[in-house]
Amino acid sequence: MLIDYLTKHAIRHHTNQMITVCNVQDAEAGVILAKELLYEIVDRRTSLYLSGGSMQVLYKALAKEEQIEPGAVGLIDERFGKPMHATSNEKMIKDTGFLRYLQMRNMPFYSVLQAGKSREEAAISYDERVRSLHAIFQKNIGLIGIGPDGHISSIIPNRPDFHNPWFDSDRQYLLVSEFNDKNSQYKERVGMTFLGLSMLDQMLILAFGESKQKMFNKLFEEGKEEEIPARFFKRPEIAKKTLLITDQTV
Repeated sequence: MLIDYLTKHAIRHHTNQMITVCNVQDAEAGVILAKELLYEIVDRRTSLYLSGGSMQVLYKALAKEEQIEPGAVGLIDERFGKPMHATSNEKMIKDTGFLRYLQMRNMPFYSVLQAGKSREEAAISYDERVRSLHAIFQKNIGLIGIGPDGHISSIIPNRPDFHNPWFDSDRQYLLVSEFNDKNSQYKERVGMTFLGLSMLDQMLILAFGESKQKMFNKLFEEGKEEEIPARFFKRPEIAKKTLLITDQTV
């Protein structure tokens, strides 16, 4: 559906290993393009999943213009802690004014963090929530960032001092999972697994800045997803529903 829009509006794009890529001049141009694409594909039949990271400018624009009307909004992933803790993705989104806009328009937002629930309980609860939203809404769309180390959602690479349990066979049936990485900045996380992301009908990836170029070089090389989780997007069934917006050479 996005390819037709890009072609109709003469927006330059190409494919790299089946992933549709839109190269933009800078992050500002990328945000404008992402916003227009969301206006095109999101409606009341859509559940929209948001990421944290550097998406604040986009969410501020969506809140200010008051045009987008999803049926429901959730999160791709979250830093675990008390609801609305200082570094939570939900608080970041709230600070942009977007949650207030959703509330004004009676469009529900579903939090990952819930008072009194452990990290494990929060993951189980949100897994159930995502499954129910998939059953209700015709379209499921995700806004996703990629870290300089190639992590997506809270799917972080394996390291000598940390093994991400989400790569293990006993987690493969989960849409949402959790971990505690005490030895890095990631700490406690809850988020969508590869299976959870694969259930989305469309994925818009936003990745800007020179710090991402080395990661992109590795992403498009052959290798394991455990080393660069963003290689997930190269799976043929995933690539065809993935649009990458970036100011880097891809």
